[in-house]
Amino acid sequence: MTTANPKLSFTSRESPFKKDLMTRVDAYFAAGRSRNATPALWAKAAFWLSAVAGLWAVLTFVAMPGWLGLGLSLVTGFCVAQVGFNVGHDAIHGSLSKRPWVNALFSRSFDVMGASSTMWSWAHNVVHHTYTNVPGTDHDLDPGFFLHFYRRESRGFLHRFQHVYAWALYGFTMFVWVFKKDFAQLIERGEKTTKREVVDVVVSKVLHLLFWVGVPMLVGTVAWWQVLIGYALVLAVSGFTAAVVFQLAHVVEGPSFPEADAQGHFEDDFLTHQLKTTANFAPRNALATFCTGGLNHQVEHHLFPRVAHIHYPALSTIVEACAKDHGVPYHVNPTFLGALVSHGHMLKVLGHSPPVPVLRVAPT
Repeated sequence: MTTANPKLSFTSRESPFKKDLMTRVDAYFAAGRSRNATPALWAKAAFWLSAVAGLWAVLTFVAMPGWLGLGLSLVTGFCVAQVGFNVGHDAIHGSLSKRPWVNALFSRSFDVMGASSTMWSWAHNVVHHTYTNVPGTDHDLDPGFFLHFYRRESRGFLHRFQHVYAWALYGFTMFVWVFKKDFAQLIERGEKTTKREVVDVVVSKVLHLLFWVGVPMLVGTVAWWQVLIGYALVLAVSGFTAAVVFQLAHVVEGPSFPEADAQGHFEDDFLTHQLKTTANFAPRNALATFCTGGLNHQVEHHLFPRVAHIHYPALSTIVEACAKDHGVPYHVNPTFLGALVSHGHMLKVLGHSPPVPVLRVAPT
């Protein structure tokens, strides 16, 4: 492992691609379109929020057979992930509304899931969206010992089979997020961590556990152990759904994993870097767009994170055409199944790849 403390930077050369793309996108919004949520997006947000609230109320206050409770817990987990994709994600990026307080309010839907919106705004908005797919810097590439999402300094025998067992591990994503990840990131930030952030994370975790475990145990209609089983199923399904969607955008065949030179410089400008490291999946599938909050249009999201995802299908046509005109890569898996297969194949390749040194740079 090679460690270094250079300040990472992209080339400052003016890109013809960037200039042309911004002109085309500005023309799209010049037609009177808002860059924030439309009535249709607000309706979708209300749908998923109402679904989670309604399912939680039914599971808490309505007596039912055990098999039905298990089934509804699975559905609730899926709906929780949809709130994260369709509401919290846009809000934390500041794209849901032009009013900061509205975005701040709906950002808290992430905390209901069990993931700190405060930590996510740093690890995702700042680090991942800036240093996308950069080994040793992008947090999303380091899920833990058992999974290698890029070529590493060392590889164990077990990693040869990660393309098999990864799918089961994805079910533990939210367990790790709730009980470890956010606290680890507080520690990682070191002196940059404020007391307010620590209090925010701790309080959000307590309220999350009160909502999903405490209240159902105190006033619900089922035994405490049934509440815990239901809670575990909610976390498992929401975590699996989130993990799969996240990985299909970056850890698939096509996107690159660029490293900076010894001085911390990347050869590309920022926008070109985003296109080289990101992939869309099932971009013409309306159901995929509805259920992933537009994250199947990940390229457009990385280029325009402060634009509400309701615009991504239209913007994808503009971006793809502009990238083709300028010879810039535009990665896409036409179908969801194709993206799953590509991710599995990428895991297998990485699990068998020989070790390489990695320049690890802490994000600034």
